[in-house]
Amino acid sequence: MKYISKIWFVVVGVIMLLTVSCSTRKNTFATRTYHTITSKWNVNFNGKEALLKGIADLDKKKKDNYLEILPIYYYAPKQDLTSVFPSLDRTIEKASKSVFKHSILIRGKEYVKTMNEAYLMMGKAYFYKQDYNQAKRIFNYIIATYNDWGSVEEATIWLARCEMKQDYFVRAQSLLEEINPRMLQNTVKTTSTKDNDEVKKSKPASKSKSKYNKYQKKNQKKKLQAQAKKEKESKKKTKIRKRKITNNVRLQYYAAEAEYNLLAPNGDIETAIDNIKLALDNKPKKDFRIRLYFILGQLYEKLDNRQEAQKWFLKVIKATPEYEMEFSSRMHLAVNYDGTQLSKRTITKELNKMLKDSKNEDYRDQIYFAFAEIARIDDNDADREFYLAKSVAAYTINDYQRTYSAVSLADIYFFEEEYIKAQAYYDTALLSLPQNYPNKENIIKKASILSDLVENLQIIQLQDSLQRIANLSEGQRQAWVNKMIANYTEEERRLAKEEADRMLALQATQNFANVNVNTQGQSNKWYFYNPGLVSQGATEFYRRFGNRKLEDNWRISNKTAISFEEMADMNAGVETQEEDEFDDEGNLIAKREIDPKKPAYYTQDLPLTPESLEASNTLIMNAMYNAGIIYFDQLNDLKRSNEMLEKLIKRFSQSELVLPSYFLLWSNYTKLNNKQKADEAKNFILTNYPDSDYAKLILDPNYYKKLADKAKENENRYEELYGVYQLRQWERTVQIADELIENSNNVDLIAKTSYLRAVALGQIEGQETLKDALTQIIKDFPKEEVAELAKILLSTFSDSNQFFSSGDNNDMGILSENDKAIDSQNSPFNPNLDELHYIIILVDVHKKVVNDVKYDVSNFNSTYFSLERFNINSLYLSQDEQQITVARFKGKTDAMNYYIAFTTNDLFSPSIVDNSIFVYAISASNYSIYYHKVEQRYLYKKFFEENYLK
Repeated sequence: MKYISKIWFVVVGVIMLLTVSCSTRKNTFATRTYHTITSKWNVNFNGKEALLKGIADLDKKKKDNYLEILPIYYYAPKQDLTSVFPSLDRTIEKASKSVFKHSILIRGKEYVKTMNEAYLMMGKAYFYKQDYNQAKRIFNYIIATYNDWGSVEEATIWLARCEMKQDYFVRAQSLLEEINPRMLQNTVKTTSTKDNDEVKKSKPASKSKSKYNKYQKKNQKKKLQAQAKKEKESKKKTKIRKRKITNNVRLQYYAAEAEYNLLAPNGDIETAIDNIKLALDNKPKKDFRIRLYFILGQLYEKLDNRQEAQKWFLKVIKATPEYEMEFSSRMHLAVNYDGTQLSKRTITKELNKMLKDSKNEDYRDQIYFAFAEIARIDDNDADREFYLAKSVAAYTINDYQRTYSAVSLADIYFFEEEYIKAQAYYDTALLSLPQNYPNKENIIKKASILSDLVENLQIIQLQDSLQRIANLSEGQRQAWVNKMIANYTEEERRLAKEEADRMLALQATQNFANVNVNTQGQSNKWYFYNPGLVSQGATEFYRRFGNRKLEDNWRISNKTAISFEEMADMNAGVETQEEDEFDDEGNLIAKREIDPKKPAYYTQDLPLTPESLEASNTLIMNAMYNAGIIYFDQLNDLKRSNEMLEKLIKRFSQSELVLPSYFLLWSNYTKLNNKQKADEAKNFILTNYPDSDYAKLILDPNYYKKLADKAKENENRYEELYGVYQLRQWERTVQIADELIENSNNVDLIAKTSYLRAVALGQIEGQETLKDALTQIIKDFPKEEVAELAKILLSTFSDSNQFFSSGDNNDMGILSENDKAIDSQNSPFNPNLDELHYIIILVDVHKKVVNDVKYDVSNFNSTYFSLERFNINSLYLSQDEQQITVARFKGKTDAMNYYIAFTTNDLFSPSIVDNSIFVYAISASNYSIYYHKVEQRYLYKKFFEENYLK
């Protein structure tokens, strides 16, 4: 019993000690020790492990672009971050738990020495999540709170990296300069303070029983007074101690300095090189060390210091990196040769050896690019073009390399004015053009211009060929058709033989797979865990479909446009029959022959009748003029523009395009200082078309300015007309309208003026006159906005009397009543806007690429609404329009805040001005109405203006 009692007292004591130690409100040795040890080896440890796992998972997804200078640190694209969020979120959770359960913060002072570590790993987790605003808050807190705990320098470095990622380079530079002096010292002096009540007070001297003389008493009194004054004025006692700057912190600092010099506008490559070398002095881990070696090689290569570049690339190879980096290093060694024949033979031999190595199959495009770079150094343009083309053709998985090689070759052809070849390779580049590719907008612009040019040149070539064949005799034409059918049949036989050979090989593979399956027995493994079944399935797939690329609509070998209904029928195995097609006048359109073995396939487009020949000539004529315009206006190739326009004039001398062609010739030859040719074009215009705008412009360079002034005068006149209309002065309205219509040649202005005139005549002469005037407007201006207004107004004449003024009408007369009737009374949209909202962006597909707009919207969201988690979806509305939806917003206010920021952004405002995109905020219920009531969608613009913008 005595022994049991002792154990009981010990257990109770331990429990009481632990209970007291768990408190975070008491600052004792026991509480500090308990919380420091528990947080360090429990919560913080688990948090750090989760952070390391997240970083390791990001490294597995790392895909560097070795054609560009590598960044000091790899930053994963947003789409790769989702998979590591769980690990990073666990780190943040553990750090928060450490602070919440173990922090002893009393009167603004922290007593648990592991809290800075908790905050530091929390900030790093936010950084790797690319939530830089939240990370900056954490690092700023560490700097302000834990100034003497040894974390300030590291937190400052991470804060500077946050600023760099947000392009705040001035702030980043200031932060790095602030801690620069400390990096140059082995130790840093820090101060710690103790409260005044902890300072031992010296006891006053006790009075001796012996007698003191007056001098001793006076001296003792002064000492006591001085000591009391000192204790009163000094509230804290300062302790100076030294702490060492670790190699890891120095490594991070110099790496951040290098990153700044590679990214900042005022950065310097040579300074970056010095920073990287200082970082290497601080013993980085192997992978990071090799990465810095490679970057040094790239930087020296950029400085054209080939000897140093080769030195660092050789260091990369000797350090046994991952294969892709080793391969890239060898490529760089190849293109940094000294230009001698011996060196060239050695490098060429090595590259050819690499070409033959089967494990380099996915790297052959890079090997051919290395050959092209050798040709570039040798100024051998022909070889360079040849190997760049081989590099593009050898594409397998490296999208960036294909883009880089294709753009390089396209630029060469563009410079050589080989526009058709340049267009082909620009189009190839666009297939895999990364969003962050340098000079992306210029590449897209060139591709678009050349695409238009080549389209017109191909029209000319095709129609010329068709006319040439049509001009053959019947016998010659039939012989040509028979030859084309024979060629097709021979090619079909060749392909059939290749397919048969492939099938034999697949059959052998299938037999092997069947053997494997039989040897497996009745395995209970899941299908994809059973190699035999997978092999059998793959063989059956190849037997049925051949070698198909993994992509959307992989079943379709010829991916032409296909509707959702056709897709559904195809998946269901339903055979569809072609329906008859009719033109606008109701005439049956003849079906096209699609069988290449039938003669009609080759003769159906031949211009064998006068009508078809005239149509063919019209196509050629327009294509020539368009090509001449593109050469002149977009490529500034005046020579080729002149050649094309002169061909047009010679071939189609009676065309209406002859006059503008001569004007362009006059302009081009004037720029080329060819006075004789310019005068010939000018004299032709002045002699044959003296009253044309072109003649007037030649004689008076300010002619168009005068036209603009006249247009401005007409606009002012229209404002006067509208003011009279609002005052219901109908006769005056008709008078001004007649004058304006006679003096203006602006169709839009004439249409609006005619509408106001029609309304005024209706008020003067009655309903029948109004009907006739509105009908005439619809006939004369079918594509103008007033035509729709006229149709709406005509549809309301069953209750027509409401439209005629009686003196109490509002200022807008018929127009205003009509707008109210249609937009207010018949609008299907719900005016109750107190609900969830969306932003919809309507994109004109003829002016904008929808995927590009989505990318820009995504970048806009991440830049200006980074703390939000918006979803971006696209929806097909029609052949002309697609819709992008940004979701969701808590209410109208949040949606309109986004709307204002979006529409005033420099990236989108030009597209809004030229009507390439339309942007609206819309409630959840109205979104459903907008989606389902297609015929009434056009009413939402008015609804939005009335209920949101006003």
